[in-house]
Amino acid sequence: MGARVGLYLRLVGAQARSAMQYRASLIAELVGNLVITALDFVAIAVLLTRFEHIAGWTLAEVAFLYGLSSISFSFSELLSGAFDSFDRLVVRGDFDRVLIRPLGTVFQMLAGAFPLRRFGRLAQGAAVFAYALSALRPAWDFSDLLFLIVVMAGGALFFMAIFIVGATAAFWTPQTAELTNIFTYGGQFMTSYPMHIYAEWLRSIFTFVIPMAFINYYPALYLLDKPDPFGLPAWLPFLSPVVALLMFGLALALWRVGVSRYQSTGS
Repeated sequence: MGARVGLYLRLVGAQARSAMQYRASLIAELVGNLVITALDFVAIAVLLTRFEHIAGWTLAEVAFLYGLSSISFSFSELLSGAFDSFDRLVVRGDFDRVLIRPLGTVFQMLAGAFPLRRFGRLAQGAAVFAYALSALRPAWDFSDLLFLIVVMAGGALFFMAIFIVGATAAFWTPQTAELTNIFTYGGQFMTSYPMHIYAEWLRSIFTFVIPMAFINYYPALYLLDKPDPFGLPAWLPFLSPVVALLMFGLALALWRVGVSRYQSTGS
């Protein structure tokens, strides 16, 4: 395990050094990524400045949701490697090279890309989250802080699982990028708002079928000491890391099935 971690760090370090050779371009991409993603929260802020709250949630509380989801999603973007653009590997036949190398396919995919430009989104999400904490000033103890870190890590795993499932679908059809984006970028946007503002059928899907509500909504209810409008059990927020691990394990299992069914392009 230690050797794999060391190899991974060397590979992503090489990619980072390569990107740093074009610093002006990298800085432009970072700033552009930060500004573009910041517009999402600006829209939320304008809405809540006008109406003061949404379904009982203030701007600071929604910023907490947004920041928590954005940080988790940003880490998943950074760590998902080549899974995010896997359909191109299949179309070009480049996945054949992955199969003949003496390393696991998952490891190679995770180490296959480390896009530094996505630190822009991470910085923006962290800034919004810092604003939320400064406005709310929650009285947390050590266990609450530890739970917050676990929730962030679990959210990153959850989004990574979606990236992997979307990549796996490319073994059967390469036209999966847009569908994956619905559940990754669309999921990040959806979880920026309180879950109870959505219709019941949509809440049910994103709680029990694709359980994105566990990324930040239920943990936020606990961390902000807000009542659950659905009257669900008080221990439900603590299922967040369990749900994330289960989703990630399921995604890896589906990936193995996809690899076993892969047929070369023959080109």
